[in-house]
Amino acid sequence: MKKFGHVLLSLLLCIGLLTGCGTSFKADESTVFVLKNGRIVSTDVEDFDEKTYDKDGLTQYVKQEIRAYNDKNGKGSVALKKLEVGDKKATLTISYKTAEDYAKFNDIELYTGSIAEALAHGYTFEGDFASVSGGKITPCKSSDFTENSGYQVVIIRGNTNVKVKGKIQYVSTVNTRYVDEQTIAIREGTSLLLNQDADNTEKVTETQDTKNVMPEDSSQMTEESVSEEDLLNIPEESTEVEFNFDEADKENEDSASEFSQVYTYIIYQ
Repeated sequence: MKKFGHVLLSLLLCIGLLTGCGTSFKADESTVFVLKNGRIVSTDVEDFDEKTYDKDGLTQYVKQEIRAYNDKNGKGSVALKKLEVGDKKATLTISYKTAEDYAKFNDIELYTGSIAEALAHGYTFEGDFASVSGGKITPCKSSDFTENSGYQVVIIRGNTNVKVKGKIQYVSTVNTRYVDEQTIAIREGTSLLLNQDADNTEKVTETQDTKNVMPEDSSQMTEESVSEEDLLNIPEESTEVEFNFDEADKENEDSASEFSQVYTYIIYQ
């Protein structure tokens, strides 16, 4: 519930959260879950100081917002699943009857459907794309998948994680990071291809440096020496940027960071 983010960050005035997939809909970071039946579930995770903010007031606010929306758009359009507060975090899980309900309730553009339906709605699939099938990231063109009638697509303008009920095949590269075969993280300033290139460059540089460092007497090399294969299998450290929403001097910047200026396309089946 993006409104939760606005209000929580400005609970200095009143009381709000950001955006969550999996069967339990648990998430460490705000995530939008896209289900096969067209329904949406969001799990929003925000900093929440129980000494400063009131859980009962937050609960009342959320229920009022949902009630007001359903009065205008139909009973059951939006439903509160869970609101938990603990360990200085507030976690809010809300279900939406349709992607349109999610978009209207949160003021975040979200579209789900087939590629053919998305094209009919005017989405152009412009920009850079990459194939991520099997976790292997390879640049590609949108023409590689737009004519495949078996693909579904999620289109969103917002900074959050998106998890689909299926396997992701292609992703637009601006502001995205590959998490796993079902999940894409969307963050301003990131790039799927640039992150991949940086990881590959680091691997190559580290391997070359190690290969150039040779003992004065090569006969001293033993079975315990580091092989080229060992170097390539060194686990990579996470490069995801973490945002600190608890800093008051960044309140306006953090509020704006919920929204993306570009469309993110996630193609899956």
